[in-house]
Amino acid sequence: MIKQFNFYDIYGYLLPGMLLLGLLWLPVGVLTQTWPSQDISNALFMVVLAYIAGHLLQTIAISIVPSKVTDKAKHQRSPSDLLLDDSDKKFAKVLKEKIAAQVTKIFGIDLEITKEGDGENDISKKRQDAFFQARSYLIAKKSAHYAEQFEGIYGMMRGLGCAFCAGSAYLVGWALSIRGGAAKVWCWIPILVLAAIAFALIFAIAAFFHEPVKTMADRIVAAFLSLTLVGSGYLTGCWRFQPLASSISFPSYAESVLWGAALLTLFAAVRCFSAYRAFALTFAETVWRDFSAYLSCQENLAASSGGSSGKSEGIS
Repeated sequence: MIKQFNFYDIYGYLLPGMLLLGLLWLPVGVLTQTWPSQDISNALFMVVLAYIAGHLLQTIAISIVPSKVTDKAKHQRSPSDLLLDDSDKKFAKVLKEKIAAQVTKIFGIDLEITKEGDGENDISKKRQDAFFQARSYLIAKKSAHYAEQFEGIYGMMRGLGCAFCAGSAYLVGWALSIRGGAAKVWCWIPILVLAAIAFALIFAIAAFFHEPVKTMADRIVAAFLSLTLVGSGYLTGCWRFQPLASSISFPSYAESVLWGAALLTLFAAVRCFSAYRAFALTFAETVWRDFSAYLSCQENLAASSGGSSGKSEGIS
């Protein structure tokens, strides 16, 4: 298992998981002015917990934050499919023709680069099959390190974006709880609901501009999760720490810090989603280019070896 530990485990699971745990702990640190224990055993436990949290976070993130992009016809497309459309100008025509010829020769799949895919037709399906085979081919030849780094980075950005969103909602709940109390929880429920709706609307607007959420059902799930996190933060703040207010002197700036942190994390989430889409596209470009370059180098080496052998035979 350790031998299989790679870039994605660190970028995709460990770092987003650590961020999520840090944001969930932040209100406690701000209110009690304490830092986590620096004991090595506790640190190792937190690393394992962060890795597990990262897996759970990516399980949700993959469902609500797909890597597909919207083409000119408003179809949801994988970047690896869209790059091979005749109308897409990211790759030069000669490179598309070369990739298509190499894929046909190695895998027996016609990429139909003179036509347009739509994400669901046979053209798109064949391109997706060819893309995954090209990626597996590079891995088998131990030439996929550069592509794997981009895969890890775009997975990290997706995980960080979702961790920032979750942390922002949780911090909003905590910020609301500072003015409330255990005896006033029900009085604050309408305010909590309005704040959750506002947060969900902000998330939906960010999703519209950066297109990280693919369907209305996924948007509803994302809004529900946001509402749940706001409520969790509020109730935790009211019922866990408010009873300690008489014995613990909370800093006067705590509420401002929590609101500020909530806004900053929401902004960071939008930026991470934007970077995630860019790295997902770069990953697809890298796989196609590396696959073509590897085969071209092998063909040139074979031709060079054949020519040298022929010359040697002529001299003898």
